[in-house]
Amino acid sequence: MIGTDQQVEKRRLFAAIGETLFARGLEPSPENFAAVYAELASARAVPGAPTSQAAPPAARRDAAQDLLHAARRQVEAFASVAASTREEVRDYQGDLQFGAEQLAAGAGPASIAALVGLTETMIERSRLAEARLEQATEEANALRQKLLDAQSEARTDALTGLSNRRAFEDRYAALSEAGVPISVALCDIDRFKAINDTHGHDVGDRVLKLVAQVLKATCGAAMVARYGGEEFAVLFAASNSAITSRLVNASRETVAASPFKDRETGTPIGQITFSAGVATARPGESEHALMRRADRLLYKAKASGRNCVEVDTGIRPPATVRA
Repeated sequence: MIGTDQQVEKRRLFAAIGETLFARGLEPSPENFAAVYAELASARAVPGAPTSQAAPPAARRDAAQDLLHAARRQVEAFASVAASTREEVRDYQGDLQFGAEQLAAGAGPASIAALVGLTETMIERSRLAEARLEQATEEANALRQKLLDAQSEARTDALTGLSNRRAFEDRYAALSEAGVPISVALCDIDRFKAINDTHGHDVGDRVLKLVAQVLKATCGAAMVARYGGEEFAVLFAASNSAITSRLVNASRETVAASPFKDRETGTPIGQITFSAGVATARPGESEHALMRRADRLLYKAKASGRNCVEVDTGIRPPATVRA
C-alpha cells in the first residue's frame, strides 16, 4: 500500500548495522561500520519477505556513507583529544624532570616559581582537555541514541506502531531457544484489495490501524506484529490453542462489530472482517514450518466463507493400527 520511503530505508540500514555491531560486541569504528555494511549490502534478501523491508542499493550506499561520516567524526574527535593530551603530558614530564634536576642541584626561588607556573599551566591544559573530551563524549552519546532510536524504528511498523516481521522472527527465535511453548495466529483482512480499490488507500490505512489496535488490546501479553501487507501475526508464549483461538476470535468479533465509514463522504464501507489460522508449535518445529501450517489454516478459513478462525492444536492423531 505504501511506497518505499528512502529516509525510512536509510534508518533501517542504520539500525541493522548498529544492531549487528552491538550483537557482536564491536566498537563503532569506521572500519567496523564499513565491514558490517559490506556484509549486509551483499546479503541476499530473504525469500517471501516484504519488499519494504529491503533498502535499494542507492539508499544503502547513502545510509552507509552517513554512518561512516558520523562515526569518523566521533573517532577523530576522541583521537584528537587523546593525542593532544598525550603531547601535553609528555612536555610536562620533560619540564618537570628538568625542574627536579634544578632543585636537586640547589636552584633558588626562581626555579621553584617556574615549577609552580608549569604546574598551573598543566592544570589549565588538563581542564581544557577534559572539556573537549566531555563534548566528544556528549556527541558520541547522541550518536548512540540515534542508533538505538533507528534500531527501534527498524523493528516497528511505521503505520500501525506494531512490531514488524523482523521483530516477530527474533522473538520467535528467542522463545524457541528458551524452550517456551509457542502458538501463533496468522490473520488476514478479508477483501482488503477491494477496500483499497473502492475507497482509497487512506481508508485502507485506517482499516489496518483498526485491526492492529483491536488485536493489540485483546491479545494481552502476546506479541502482535504486522507480518506484511494486510497480514498480522500474533505470537503467544503458550501451547493452549483453546485460549489462543478464543482471544483471536474475540478480536475478530470486535472488528466485525465496529462501524466504519468513509470520513470524507460519511458513506459506510461495510463490515470489516478478518480470517485467521491458529497453530501450536510441535516439538522442534521451525518457525517456517509453523507459519506454513498457520497459513494453510488461514486459507482454509477463507475458503470456509471468511470471517472465521481455523485452529490446529499441533497434536498429531495416533497412528492407525491395522488388524
